Amino acid sequence: MTATLRHHPPPTDKRRSLQDKPRLPRRWHYGLLALLVACLAVAGAVVPMVWDLLDVFDQLPKMAWFQDLLARSPAVSWSLMLVWGTSVSISLVALLSLRQGWQGVLLVGALTLWAVAWYLHMPHVEQCLALYGTGNICNTWQWVFTISLSLATALYMFVIFLLSLSALGLLFTQPDEATQE
Repeated sequence: MTATLRHHPPPTDKRRSLQDKPRLPRRWHYGLLALLVACLAVAGAVVPMVWDLLDVFDQLPKMAWFQDLLARSPAVSWSLMLVWGTSVSISLVALLSLRQGWQGVLLVGALTLWAVAWYLHMPHVEQCLALYGTGNICNTWQWVFTISLSLATALYMFVIFLLSLSALGLLFTQPDEATQE
């Protein structure tokens, strides 16, 4: 009975293909974790500049019908802005992990354009007090938008660093080198 429990089935083609992929040595895992933490720290300093950039985008011409549509229900508009921003981040991570190629790049680009267009046309979060009165909900919205933008900025910086390391050939090693360490 224990022999059947300990018996490992022969590797299938899918397992073999997973084993053939290049793996990072353990020291690279720690290095990438340190890079992610550094990106979070730098994002805290960069976020005010990102807000300034979004203010510059806000000066662009707008489609009145789309702006009126989003102004009808501001809370839903703000909630969906968080969804669109998160979808850009998730698709960016999927692009890196799944190596989707140009289709992934197009998806990230389309989602980014949609999120920016939505941001340009939605009511400003600062209007929350005028629309809904005083309360913690407006402070929560502003806090959530700041945290979301900070995390997205850190993720974008992390991806840029990963792409730079990959372009330099420093990120992935050969399978033989990874197993030796």
